[in-house]
Amino acid sequence: MTIWTPDLTPFEGPLYLKLVKAIEQAIADGALPPQTRLPTHRALADRLGVTVGTITRAYTEAERRGLLAARVGHGTWVRAAADPANEWVIRNEDNQRIELWQNLPVQLDRAAIIRPMLTELADGDLNGLLGYDKEAGRAPQRQLFVDWLAEQGIRGSEERLLFSHGAQHGIMLALLATGCVGETIFCEGLSYPGMLGNARQLKNQVMGLAMDEEGLIPAALEAACRQRRAKLLYLTPTLQNPTTATMSLARREEIVAIARRHDLLIVEDDVNGLLPEVSLPPLVNLAPERVIYLGSLAKIACGGLRVGFVLAPPALRNGFAQAMRLSSWMVSPLLIELACKLVSQHQIMPLIEQQRRVLARRGELLRHLLPGARWQPGSMHAWLPLPEPWRSQEFAEAANALDVGVASGEHFAAGQFAAPQGVRLSLSQPATDARVAEGLERLAGLLRAAPPTNPLL
Repeated sequence: MTIWTPDLTPFEGPLYLKLVKAIEQAIADGALPPQTRLPTHRALADRLGVTVGTITRAYTEAERRGLLAARVGHGTWVRAAADPANEWVIRNEDNQRIELWQNLPVQLDRAAIIRPMLTELADGDLNGLLGYDKEAGRAPQRQLFVDWLAEQGIRGSEERLLFSHGAQHGIMLALLATGCVGETIFCEGLSYPGMLGNARQLKNQVMGLAMDEEGLIPAALEAACRQRRAKLLYLTPTLQNPTTATMSLARREEIVAIARRHDLLIVEDDVNGLLPEVSLPPLVNLAPERVIYLGSLAKIACGGLRVGFVLAPPALRNGFAQAMRLSSWMVSPLLIELACKLVSQHQIMPLIEQQRRVLARRGELLRHLLPGARWQPGSMHAWLPLPEPWRSQEFAEAANALDVGVASGEHFAAGQFAAPQGVRLSLSQPATDARVAEGLERLAGLLRAAPPTNPLL
């Protein structure tokens, strides 16, 4: 145990907040490296001449901010500094290992659908599809997608749509097109690691806001807008990642009203929007002048296509075109044309239907084996709140020891938001229902067992 004794004199505020600031500064300076054990509450109180209650309050607040980790009976230590973007890689299963780690599309025979389309492309103007093209794609291609989106209840226009290399690329385009470099971004307290990684690369300050069972709480957004100037709000209103929360229409309208009052642009990540059988109107329908809508075929059709689409407000259309040219010039015309064939030949919705059926079966397995998990029909993932005294990273590492991969809540924590103790389970990744069942059974057994006694596991 370290004999670290902080100097509180440089800091202002109540004693417990002075100590929190001292801990934060010591971590930043390297005086408290990751995994350093801190003094006990009583020992530090005696050294500083304060009450034990003051130390307890400070440690609790530092844990809430993600600086420390603690377990009753095992002390308090500095959390390991990990960059979630560096850890967010595709993990492969083997005969023993089961991955519930990443939201990959359900494994289906997509080759049977794609193969004849590739033959059609090869017999057509293949040379034309192998050259350079406009940054937004061709007008007929864009119109085809706009018409298809309209059939799904998503309103847009050919002039507002451009293609992207999936929704992940769409996020980067949105940050560049809006000039949101080094600016503050609001988002749900738990958010998509890909967005958090993009924001980190562009030196954005991400502020995670409070959530409930419907996602972002409007009052939290209103308060944040009054306290701090931000340019963008990033949201996943349908089957939120990682909590599965879905906003009601009333909640969506309230969020849009707040954004209008405070002149806030909204990035709507709707990659999961078509997965539920019944969908609500997207935010872009409610406020097309300030919502940047992101969609993709990756989750609903073929991840390897890397074809996404953006509906940009008219005022930002030129900014998106420039961002596309600077980032990659264009999406491959060949891939766009293949995506258009999937749309025009009505193959996307059957793929979605197949995924829904598989996910419905796996949702039933989840309900029986882990009844405390949260899941909604159509969702590729579930959120598993953990009982005390489990901590999410502890549980993820204990699951890993059982050859089950899960995503710890810390991967999704935005800014200083304190992630609740929970893990995300991706039901779509394993190849078979039997593999999903086996993984869930291992996790259920882990929950029935006592948590590990090593606080640094």
